[in-house]
Amino acid sequence: MKLAGPERDMKILVLNAGSSSLKFAVFNRGLDLLLKGQVSGIGSTPRLEVDGHSSRDVPHVTTPSEGLLVAAEWLSDNGYEPDRFNGIGHRIVHGGTKYVTPVAVNDAIQHDLEALRALAPLHLPFGLGVLREMRRVAPEGPNIACFDTAFHATQPELATRLPLPRAYFDKGYRRYGFHGLNYEHVVQDMPRLTGKPLPRRLLAAHLGSGASMCAIFDGKSVATTMGFSTADGLVMGTRTGSIDPGVLVALMRDEHLSLDQLEDLLYRRSGLLGLSGISPDMRVLLASDRTEAIEAVDYYCYSAARHAASLVPALGGADAIVFTGGVGENAGPVRARILSHLKWLGVPPENVHVVPANEELTIARHVRELV
Repeated sequence: MKLAGPERDMKILVLNAGSSSLKFAVFNRGLDLLLKGQVSGIGSTPRLEVDGHSSRDVPHVTTPSEGLLVAAEWLSDNGYEPDRFNGIGHRIVHGGTKYVTPVAVNDAIQHDLEALRALAPLHLPFGLGVLREMRRVAPEGPNIACFDTAFHATQPELATRLPLPRAYFDKGYRRYGFHGLNYEHVVQDMPRLTGKPLPRRLLAAHLGSGASMCAIFDGKSVATTMGFSTADGLVMGTRTGSIDPGVLVALMRDEHLSLDQLEDLLYRRSGLLGLSGISPDMRVLLASDRTEAIEAVDYYCYSAARHAASLVPALGGADAIVFTGGVGENAGPVRARILSHLKWLGVPPENVHVVPANEELTIARHVRELV
């Protein structure tokens, strides 16, 4: 069935590529959402799902770039030809120190971004692959790269340094921070939801399968829990979060782990999954009465509160706390437990908020501004 709506109502396509999914959304000039969908289960049981329209298996899809071709075909069949969009926005996880604002991508910039792969080898290749494929599918369409690291470019240099010899900082070994597109959304949308000005000293918690916290002062990032990589900071679904580096040395020495095995352990077999031995999914753990599940949730909440407390010096206190992300939005017991550890901060209940994550809207807004 053809979707209603003339071409002039569909201005912006947003693409958000992960390791096992490609999310897409279409917005009009007024930033109203016209449709959203995803190719999920890439690498296992890939499936195209478009909210309110269709769902079908796509077994031939093995990468997000191949998922893009499926999504582009569906869009074209339903009157949303890829080369007719006014702008196409892409979530790119890492922009390094050079790309701290959204940018229209040409061959030179694509080449620059490809050179950053080493900074986020488990995430960046997916977004860049989809960007490259989209530029091939719709070569005339403006492709705008929006960076998860960019929001944190306002951090003071002190907050970006690592305690390594200075020469390493010049080579790019520093704290970057991630989830910036959603933190930017929180800053923009929170006043609309609360009917109040944005709090000057805001603690923001993005809790999902990946998780981080950010100290936001006057709407700008001044500190965050993720650093050089997306494995730092809070414990996550399958990632460790902060861990004693001596443990990593011992694992390589005593357990004879290779670099690849260590990376797999840190990113894919730890976190809530490793702590519980049951699942990385907070919903599953909250529903379980097994001791391992209860202990994993307790650890998650206690660890999150400790990291929140570590951000307070960057703000000089906290006027409000906001939760976002899948766990932050939907897991009331988790929010309550984290807040119980933070009573000493003195943030009143009316200053604790929930803002649904919406990276796609932030990207669409940037695309509209540039095109």
